[in-house]
Amino acid sequence: MIIDRSKLYKIGIDRVVINNFKILNFDKLDKKHINSKSELIERFEEKNDFAILNYSVAINEIGELYTTASLDINPNKIRDNHNVYNSNVFEFHSELNKVVKLFKENGIELDLSEARIKQIEINITFLKKYENLKEVLLLIGRANSDKAIGIYSFTTSDIPREIVKDRTLYINGSKGDMAKTFEKDILRKKIILYDKTFEVLTKTGVELKDELFRAELHLGRDYYREQISNYGLTNSIFDLKDEILKDIFIKSLEKELKVEPLKYLEVIKKKLKLKFLNFKRNENVKKQERIKLKSLGKEIPELYRETRGVFEYLDKEAWIFDYSFLQELVLEKIDSKSRQKYLKQIENKYLDKNNKEVYEELLKTVFPR
Repeated sequence: MIIDRSKLYKIGIDRVVINNFKILNFDKLDKKHINSKSELIERFEEKNDFAILNYSVAINEIGELYTTASLDINPNKIRDNHNVYNSNVFEFHSELNKVVKLFKENGIELDLSEARIKQIEINITFLKKYENLKEVLLLIGRANSDKAIGIYSFTTSDIPREIVKDRTLYINGSKGDMAKTFEKDILRKKIILYDKTFEVLTKTGVELKDELFRAELHLGRDYYREQISNYGLTNSIFDLKDEILKDIFIKSLEKELKVEPLKYLEVIKKKLKLKFLNFKRNENVKKQERIKLKSLGKEIPELYRETRGVFEYLDKEAWIFDYSFLQELVLEKIDSKSRQKYLKQIENKYLDKNNKEVYEELLKTVFPR
């Protein structure tokens, strides 16, 4: 499948779940009748390639009548037969009207005049290889380890090989056990960062011609209602505004993708520095022991022999993340006579560790202004 790149790099609508609407001819539809101890329920369900409709009318034991309604649609799948691209508000309403018309043609009359947003997903998709983003995703996951999971939970380790790696990173909107299990929750927010090309291939078997990555925000009912109220609007489907959705998206991802990772970069640098100083200190101790043993004419055991390769040690025992962190260490902690030798090693072996630049590019893409 060939990607239309003009449709990428835009914050827009993905899946939407609507409630608070009516089926005008509900009485004429073929329904399920459910009897329980406390209520009598009439339920209608309809599922097609474009939408999932659930509608129930219940009477409880004291004669109170109440209705529950849910319409789940993905406007992009309706328009394009896939969800690689997203939609703006006009496109969302256009595809929603098609769904209403389709249901009417099949004998189901919907009234959406009072419809509300129950859940909404907003995303941005862009050209980027997952392999190039791997270590940046580790940073984001580690910085949010109390509420981030891949297939397994992110650990508290600061060594990349010990941190869970996955093509999808989930960040729940709150801390604790609920975040660890990532149970479905219509109330809060969830952030998902993932390899879109891989997801399309595994779910549909379609091979995209470009490497795509996606940042996705799921807004649960209460979270969305709270956010939209900040703009003097309600969660009505008619109060959707492109610029406001974009603003909510950016603000909702800022803490997890920018604030926490930027703070954690300082932790990485601090721990890298400690490991560096420990290595140099241990080597100095061994050097003094060698001098002492040599003066006594004794053989120098393996324990006290010089260990070369401080950067190899750091790469194994710490998190370098970016070659510039090594350069900072050298400029701060190595005397001027030896400095050039160390800087040359970094230039020869570690320039491929340019994750700071990759991370900054990600922030510019996800947080366009």
